[in-house]
Amino acid sequence: MKKKIQTEFYTNKSYFYFGTLIALLSMLPQLFFSPNSVHSTYLLITLVLLIMIPKFSKILLSIFIIFINLSNILIGHIALHWGYALADIKPRIEVAFLSPIYETREYMTHYIDYRDYILVFYTFFVLYLLFKFIRHFTHSYKVFRIIGLGVFVSILLSVTFYINPVREFEPFSVPCEVCSVMDDKKKIDQIMQKREEYISHLKILKANKKHQIYDKVIVVMGESANKNHMSLYGYKFPTTPFLDSLRQSRDLYVFNAIAPTNQTRYSLPIDLTEANVHYYENRYYHSCSILTNFKANDYETYWISNQGRVGKNDSSISSMAYEANLSFFANLNYLEAKTDEVLLDYLNKLRTNPGKEMYLVHIMGSHSDYVNRYNTETALFKNAKNIVEEYDNSIHYSDYILSQIFERFKHERLLLIYLSDHGENINLENNGHGFLPPFKDEYTVPFVIYSNVKNPRLDEIYRDNKKGYFNLENFNYIVQYLSGITNHKNLSFSHDVMAVEPSNIFNFDELDFYN
Repeated sequence: MKKKIQTEFYTNKSYFYFGTLIALLSMLPQLFFSPNSVHSTYLLITLVLLIMIPKFSKILLSIFIIFINLSNILIGHIALHWGYALADIKPRIEVAFLSPIYETREYMTHYIDYRDYILVFYTFFVLYLLFKFIRHFTHSYKVFRIIGLGVFVSILLSVTFYINPVREFEPFSVPCEVCSVMDDKKKIDQIMQKREEYISHLKILKANKKHQIYDKVIVVMGESANKNHMSLYGYKFPTTPFLDSLRQSRDLYVFNAIAPTNQTRYSLPIDLTEANVHYYENRYYHSCSILTNFKANDYETYWISNQGRVGKNDSSISSMAYEANLSFFANLNYLEAKTDEVLLDYLNKLRTNPGKEMYLVHIMGSHSDYVNRYNTETALFKNAKNIVEEYDNSIHYSDYILSQIFERFKHERLLLIYLSDHGENINLENNGHGFLPPFKDEYTVPFVIYSNVKNPRLDEIYRDNKKGYFNLENFNYIVQYLSGITNHKNLSFSHDVMAVEPSNIFNFDELDFYN
C-alpha cells in the first residue's frame, strides 16, 4: 500500500503541486485579511480541503476556487478601505443594497482604486491558472482518490458538527448574507407601506399658539460635515466666514453635539422622528417626522433636497420626504448632479408666502467626492492641492449656501438650524464614514441655531448644553420645543451611537479619533 501511494504521488507530482498552488493562491488573500485567529484556523482547514478536492473531483474544485476568488474581491475591498475587524460583512452588503443608487455610484467612483484593480488582476490570474489546470493536467489517482475523499468528508463533518460555516464564516457565508439582506429589503418595503398607512390615520392635536413665535422654521441638514474643520468651532482656516460673522450678532447659538449614527439612511430618520439609537425600527415605523408635526400646526411644509430621489416606498428618507406638502429633489441623476446652489434657485422661484412655513433643506454638503461639491471661483483654496483642502472647500461652500438661505428669510420671524447627518474621517491618506468599528470623527457634527426673535426656550437649552454634549437622536423634540409646537424638550445626553446598522452600538467616549 505504501509503495502504491508513493508511486501515485510521484506519477502525479505535477498535478499535485499545481493543484496545491492554486488552492494556496486562492486562500492567500483571505488569510492575509483574516481578522482573528479563529477565523484564520477555519481558513487553514478550508485550504486543506481545497488541496484534497482535486484528488477526486475537478468540477468541485472549480466551483470552490471560482467562488473563493470572487469573494476575495469583495472581502479584500472591505479590508483595504474599511478594515476587516469583524468576520462579518453583512453590514457592508446591506449598505450596498439599501443605499440610494447615486450613493452607490459615487462610492464606486471614490473608493475603487489601484489596490482593487490589483486584487481583480490577481483573482483573474488565479482563475487563469485554474483553467490551465482543468484543461491540461490529468491524474491517475486510485488510492489517493479514496484518501482525498475520506479526508475531505471527515474534516467537513467534524467542522459542521461544531459550527455551520455557511452561516458563520466568510467567504462561504456571503451568499446567505446577500439573501438575508434581500429578505430584509422586502420587509422594509412592506413596513414603509404600513408606515404611510399609519401616518395617514394619525391624529395630532394642535399645540397652543402661545409659544409659536416663528413664521419661518428652516432646518438645513448638512452632509458629512465634521465640525473640527469649521472655523466656527476653532479650526485654523476660515472655512465658515458667514457663521463666524453671525456669531457676533449674539443671535447665533453654537452647541456641542454628536450625531447618533454614521450612516445617512439611519441618521435622518433618527434626527427627524421619535426613533433613537437603541429603539430604531419600531419607533421609526410608528412615528411621523417633524414635517407632519409642523403640518398639523398649520405650517406649510417643504422637503427640498439635493440628494438623489428613490422610489416613494424604497427608503426611510424618501418616506419622510413625502410627508411634506411639497417635496423637491434637485439631484435626479447622480451623473448630472449640481452643486447645492441649485437649491437656492429653487427657493427663489417659490412664491412668497406670508403664512407659517417649515423647510427641511437637505444639502449635498461635503459628501465625497469633495471636489464636486463647490464652485472653484468661490473656493477658499483656489487650487486645492490635496483631499483635505478639497474637503475644507466643501465646508466653506456649505457656509455660503447657509448665508444665501439666511439672506432670503432674514426679515421674517426666523428660526434657522444647521446640523449634519454625520461627520467624516478626513486626512491626507484616507477619508470617509461608515467605518466599523467607527471613529469619533464620524459623529462630531455642527449644531447651530439662529433666532432673530427672543426665545427663552433657546436660552434654556443652551444652558442645558453646558452640562454635556447633546446626542442629536432627539433633535426632533428640540426643534418642536423651540418652535412652540410641543412643551417637551426631551434632550438626550446619551453617549451611545450606532455604527453602520442598528445592531452595532458603541460608546462615543470610548472611540478613537481617526487621525
